[in-house]
Order: sequence, then structure tokens, then C-alpha cells
Amino acid sequence: VDPPSGFPTKGWHVGLVKTLSDKTNMPPLGVDEPNGEPLKVFEWSEIKKHDKENDAWVVKDGEVFDVSKFLKEHPGGSTIVLPHLGTDITEVFSNDDVHVHSKAAHSMMQRYRIGILSGAKRKAAPQHQGMKALDFSKPIIMQIGHLGNNYNDFIHRPQVLDEPARFFESDFLEIFSRTPWYVVPLVWLPVITGMVLLSLKMGLTPLGAGLIFLGGLFTWTLIEYVLHRFLFHLDEWVQFNYWAITLHFLIHGVHHLLPMDPMRLVFPPILTFILLLGFYNLFRVFLDTPEAVSFTAGGLLGYVGYDLTHYYLHHSGTPFLSHFSSMKSYHLAHHYKNPLLGYGITSKLWDYVFDTMLPVEDKPKEKSS
Repeated sequence: VDPPSGFPTKGWHVGLVKTLSDKTNMPPLGVDEPNGEPLKVFEWSEIKKHDKENDAWVVKDGEVFDVSKFLKEHPGGSTIVLPHLGTDITEVFSNDDVHVHSKAAHSMMQRYRIGILSGAKRKAAPQHQGMKALDFSKPIIMQIGHLGNNYNDFIHRPQVLDEPARFFESDFLEIFSRTPWYVVPLVWLPVITGMVLLSLKMGLTPLGAGLIFLGGLFTWTLIEYVLHRFLFHLDEWVQFNYWAITLHFLIHGVHHLLPMDPMRLVFPPILTFILLLGFYNLFRVFLDTPEAVSFTAGGLLGYVGYDLTHYYLHHSGTPFLSHFSSMKSYHLAHHYKNPLLGYGITSKLWDYVFDTMLPVEDKPKEKSS
């Protein structure tokens, strides 16, 4: 894939793009890490002490991992991991009867490796020769387009970072790339209230405005599905062009690459506003202005519920309602198992209708004693 027009073809991105094989090659037992520091060797007596939620170590394939920071981000919830802290999880990790792990899970574990188990033999890490990756120590937005035909495969190998990834060199631009979850209700709930009051001022009765509002709210559930399936998942269709890849990454690709990044999970208000204008003008084709305003307000409330639910599914430990618990398992399976199925976020309704249901266990199986 050629670099963007107007940018130098050499120099500016040197060192930003590395091969994934550089990151996944595991040094042989007893050999120094790539950064030149020797691997630490741990005895079981030390490992077993780290069996608490805020001090969590595990052993897998002869390697020792400190997963304390990852527990709350674990796709299956932290409760499934807690009983195995301070133990060897090699068998559990590969046992689908206990909990199904994706291929991405194996590579994600390497971030938390702190050493090796004394006397243990390790398995070789999987190799992904020729795959390009990003240097997360540098702004990533100008790197992503260079993945070319590797883009779709790359973004569906989820990664977890300790801090939100930096997009831009400019601090000013970086501010607009990060959106805390609470911005969504703070910005849009007053707008929804104003739109409802405006529709009443334009002549709608409270009953009429309410019914139309509910119609917009329900219509959002279909819009949510259509956007997710047919716009957000154009992954394979954008790989022909640097800028198409970059735009897709900004809209949705980043969320699949970094699904637990809290600052890139809800939509920035400016993007929501652009979509809002588009849908309002579409509704105006079929509805008079007062009805279109109320209908759009209902749809906007649906969007707010969607974005807050989406954030909650990723960052809640164990959801307090069975519906959210089911949707959490369902949505995380979309991320970690099959991104071409399971497009529903707030419900599975339209996945049922359009036959895109993703089979998944609502609750991980516990290991039998």
C-alpha cells in the first residue's frame, strides 16, 4: 500500500512499523529477553503467595504472568480467573469445557509475562511471519494505513494496553480522539429534552409526541444493527486504500484492536452530531417537522442507551441484571471469537431476524472439583 499522497515515501514512518514476529518470538528457556534483561526465575513457593485479586500471578506453559491489571478487563469476567490465581493454568487455559479462549488470548497473555517457572519447559509461541504491527510507543494513526491487506487480520487480534493508545502527535488533536463515557449523557440528554419540548411547542400533543418518540426509540434498535453490520464492519473492503483504512480505524477498527480502551469506546459528540443530522434529514422525507423532531429525539435516546450499554458490557465485572450478563458474554464473543456474527449490543433482536446469531454460552463453565 502506497503512503498517502503528499507525504514523503521514506523516513517519516521508519521505526514505527515492525513485524509482529519481532513481538511474538519467545526466547528459549534461560535466555535473555529481547531488551537484554535476563528472565527472572520463580519458585512455586513464591508464586503461590500471589493469589489475590490485587496481586495475581499465574503460570502457563512454564512462564509466570502477573495478571493483576488484567483481571477487571478479562472478557469472561474476573470471577472465572480468581480460583486459579497462584496456580498453573496451562490445562485450564486450553480446556474449552472450563472456558473457551480465542487465539488472540494467547498473544495477549505475553504482555503480562514477568519470568519463568524454575525447572519448567516452555512451548514455542505462535509465529505470525510477515504480519505488520504498530509501535504503540508512538502515535498510531499515521501508521495504521500501512498495514494494507493485513489490516483486517491485524485489528481482529485484540490487544490490551496499560494506558489509552496515543493517536496524534498534536495534543490538541489527541483531545478530540478521546471520549469518556459520561460525556454521552452530559451532552445528549439535554438535547433530547430540548427536542421533545420543541416538538410540543410546534403543536404535537403529549400523547402524540410520546408515541412518535417511542417509535424513534424502537427504530434505533434497527439502526444500531445496520450501522454495526454494514458500516462498522467494512473491514475487508477498505484495505485497498491508505485513507480508507485510516477512516475505518477511527470509526470502529480501533475498538476491535483495543476493545478495552476506555477512551475509544463511546462515540465522540462530533461524529454523533454528523450522524444525527443525516438521520434527521432522512426522517424529514417521511415526516413533518414536529414529528421528525420527536422521532429523532427518540432515536437519540436509543443511541445514548446503546453507547452506555456498550461501555458497561466492556467494563463491568459481573453485570447486575441477567440481560446485561447475557449481552456481555454475547458481545465479547463478537470481539474475541467471530466479528462477522453477533452485531446486537443492547439486544439480540435483529440478529434473530437476520440470522446473524452468534452461539455463545451466557456463563462460563466452572471447573469441576
